[in-house]
Amino acid sequence: MEAHHLSEKDIENLKSNFRKLMDMPPAKADVFLEGMQIRYFKKGELILEAGKTERFLSIVLDGLTRHFVLKNGEDVSFDFSFKNEFNSSYASFVQQKPSQFYIQALQPTTLASFSYDFLQNLYEKYPASNRFGRLAIEDYFVLRETRELSLLTQDASERYKNLLQKQPIYLQQIPLKYLASYLNIKPESLSRIRKQIDLK
Repeated sequence: MEAHHLSEKDIENLKSNFRKLMDMPPAKADVFLEGMQIRYFKKGELILEAGKTERFLSIVLDGLTRHFVLKNGEDVSFDFSFKNEFNSSYASFVQQKPSQFYIQALQPTTLASFSYDFLQNLYEKYPASNRFGRLAIEDYFVLRETRELSLLTQDASERYKNLLQKQPIYLQQIPLKYLASYLNIKPESLSRIRKQIDLK
């Protein structure tokens, strides 16, 4: 199954939503949208490789992605980006330095992407467009803080239940080993948690 290719109507609806998000006059918002690239990725395809510089700030339109590192030869998943969430190696994007992790499409995935050069030029020309960058930063840090606090204050069962409540459909599409890695537990422990929840 391949990523869903957007029709002209889909793209116009997407642009309409972006205009509302940007809270800018229509003419300026349209200049912003001229730089939007729709990118499609097959299931399992790498969107970004560690050691390469992130060139895009993206939003997931369809599908989902995982962020992972290779540690001592092991594949360690530490984050996912779901539909309508930002997806990027943000530190790499902002600094234009090589990313320290990989991003992979776990399902056929469609991204709305804006290149670094385009956004920098836009920010200079239209200061109001900085709102988009600020929203990305806010989203990034809220997710990071929530993740870090959950690891410190919740057990694995609570973390799984929270994720299940947030993304019940997509959660079923994430392989057990990736999800267990994200929750910082063994796959067999996650299997037990799932069985316990199913029995309730």
